[in-house]
Amino acid sequence: MKKWLVENFLPMWAKETVLEENRQLKRQLKKQEVEVKAMRAYMDGLEMGLRAAKRIASRNGGQQ
Repeated sequence: MKKWLVENFLPMWAKETVLEENRQLKRQLKKQEVEVKAMRAYMDGLEMGLRAAKRIASRNGGQQ
């Protein structure tokens, strides 16, 4: 529906503005998706490290 409205009723300058903003938002979304993926990988690594540290501490009786 939106695509039909944009293509049939908006003047050319407004259509180009809407399409350019849409492209910018898609680029921003992709950038944020990459950032979120990296942050999740970092969090997973931290959790794995904390679990490993707990196992090491319990094996040596909590002494370092």
